[in-house]
Parts: sequence; structure tokens; C-alpha cells
Amino acid sequence: MKSIIYQIFLLIVFILRKMPKFLRRGFFRLIAKSAYLFASNTNNIIKANLDLVFDGKIKEDELQQIQKYSYFNMILWVQSLIENLDVSDEELKKTVKIENEEILTNLKKEKKPIILISAHFGNMEMLSCYLNKFITPIYQVARESNFNEMDKFIVEAREKSGAKIIFRSGAVKKLVKAMMKKEVVSLIIDQNINSKDGTEVNFLGKKAYQTSTAALLARKFEANVVPVAIYNKDNYNYTIKIYNPIEPIKTDSEEDDIKKASQLHANAISDIILSDKKQWFWPHKRFKSHYREIYEKNINNK
Repeated sequence: MKSIIYQIFLLIVFILRKMPKFLRRGFFRLIAKSAYLFASNTNNIIKANLDLVFDGKIKEDELQQIQKYSYFNMILWVQSLIENLDVSDEELKKTVKIENEEILTNLKKEKKPIILISAHFGNMEMLSCYLNKFITPIYQVARESNFNEMDKFIVEAREKSGAKIIFRSGAVKKLVKAMMKKEVVSLIIDQNINSKDGTEVNFLGKKAYQTSTAALLARKFEANVVPVAIYNKDNYNYTIKIYNPIEPIKTDSEEDDIKKASQLHANAISDIILSDKKQWFWPHKRFKSHYREIYEKNINNK
């Protein structure tokens, strides 16, 4: 059955790649609008997160704007994954602008270990594609699904730009090997994680657990942690922003070092999200480790 679904998927991708750009993008916008109308549970999750972070002060019109944009942005990731299979370097450079590129180039010239941290914010597919093609190849961690053929398609699509994809299972060992070779690694650190695998931080003003991998690797290899983000602009244009490095913390107390570094990383990501909140991935149950009741309440009040 999966094989048949995958063949249908490949056929759809083939058709989409052959479509005129305006038709293809119109198709994806239609999917995003339909999702907003029918995905009531997801709309409730978005509302729960916004109510928590902003203490219930988000107005109804802004709530709906963020809900609609969340679906647009999710669909945009898929759209860009497909479009980037055929994008030329010239077109990509016209579409994407980058600020503070010298932060990364200088660190690379100095041969300092680099860890990029980011969030599910803006068009992540364009961020990855541009950085890998024009700045540096990056080791990226991805979530593995139960659909091997689909995973293979996504990995090959992303690695076409120069990325090196690592699945979460056994990722730390592979990241350590990459750091030992002075390769640049990238981690998305804004998702919910359990207490066993993470460190408690203050994220967007609320308690949450955050992966401590970036902090651990930074301490071990004395690496600079560089926050990066991509901002969606009008007419499918984008701006990548590179932020000041967070220097490694290494004292006699590893536990304190990890906690302090993790909080600095959380602060950086929080600042990015608050700079344009509609571009973050609000449909994720980010705060369920500490505030599980907000999601249950919204489902019960549906």
C-alpha cells in the first residue's frame, strides 16, 4: 500500500514541477486556506499557545491571522522543498537576501567550531537551501518517519543543496564525529522534549524543556552557537538573519554550564519569534510538559 501511495506522490510532484509557477503556488495557497477551515483541533492548539504566551491578550482578528498564516507557512515548506529541486543559483540569490553573513564567514576563517540553532520559523527549507549552497555545508538533524520511501525523497531533496542529513536515532554520535572534523552542525531547538532528554528553560516567558544537545556540544568542543532565522517577505522573497554568536560556557560545573547555555539559546530563539510572531510554528504543543491542561481545555471546549 505504501508503495502505491509513494508512486502517486511522485506523480503529483512531477505534475507540480511542470506547472507554471503561478498555478503551483495558487494550488498550495488553496490547500492552506482549506486547512484553516477544516483543522479545528489545530486551530485550538494555536489559540492555546498564544493565550498562554500572551496571557490571553491576543485579539480575535490577530488570532485568525496567525492561524491562517500557520497553514500557509507549513504548506510553504512543502512547496519550497519541491521548487528547490529545480531552482537555479541565480534565482535563489535573487529570492533570498542575507544579513550579517560575515559572522559565519569570519568564524570559519578562524576555524572555530560552529553550531547553528534555529526554530520552526519562516521558510526553513529556503534557509537550509541557501546556507548549504552559498555559505557552508551543514549537518542537519531530521525526524525519521515510518515511511522509508518518503524519508528517502526528502533526504535526497535536501542533500541536493549540499546538506548532510542525520536522523535523530543515533544523532548525537554522528554530530560528535562531525564536530571533530570541524563541520558545521545545525539544530532546531524549539520543540517540546521530555525532562530526561532536555533542560528546563524559560521560553517565551513560560517554563519548558529544551534539548540540551547544542549546549553539550558547545561545551565539549568550545563551539560558538550562532542563532539563525529566515523571515518570509512579500511575493515569496526572504531575508536570512545571522545573529551574534553565543560563546561556550565551561567551568567546573557541567550541570550549571548546560543550564546557563541552554537558557541563552532559549532567549535567542524567543527574541526571534517575538520579532514576528506569526512566522513561528504555533500548531505544535510546545508547552505540554508544564501546561498540558491548556490543550485539554481547548479540546473540551471545542
